Amino acid sequence: MTEKPEFPEEWKHLPGEHFTETVQDIGPWRVAMLWPLDAVAGGPRSIHIEPREGADSQEVARGITTTILRRVDIAAAAKEAESFAPLARIARGAVEDLQQRKVEEFQKGLAALPKGVSDEYLAVISDLYVRVVEAGHRAPLQELETWTGTKQATLKGHLRAARQRGFLTKVEGKAGGRLTDKATETLKGINGE
Repeated sequence: MTEKPEFPEEWKHLPGEHFTETVQDIGPWRVAMLWPLDAVAGGPRSIHIEPREGADSQEVARGITTTILRRVDIAAAAKEAESFAPLARIARGAVEDLQQRKVEEFQKGLAALPKGVSDEYLAVISDLYVRVVEAGHRAPLQELETWTGTKQATLKGHLRAARQRGFLTKVEGKAGGRLTDKATETLKGINGE
């Protein structure tokens, strides 16, 4: 295959997924496909088509035609992407190991905070919640349960307390919110700033 074009970064970093790229040159066009490594079946997640370096400018001026699109060999690209599946398992295992270590460190940090539903605890939980929501997790309470080891129902009450005590703003009708100045100052105090 040929040199691979650069995909936009946001296409490569979807939560919990690993990708590989395949490239096909068709006439004056370079067709790059982004494949989830852990997909069992299906097509590419995205297709990026751009003029090849040195392509005939008159051919490029005609644009991407249906003839070009029909020549895209999805089956061959799928076979090529499939060859990377063993690497995906290794990468997924490494990410899971790293994630587990981070969770354990986070839980040790929580255990070092003052006991109970303290201001420090609410600031940390609010910060974690905002980060999880901004990362696009569809079930933020489930992710918080993983990180804290606390049941979702209890966490829901803790987030309610965080809002009532002024650590987290509320967004009507959906998950989210922002850290307040109070939460930011409390976090600075925890970090010794």
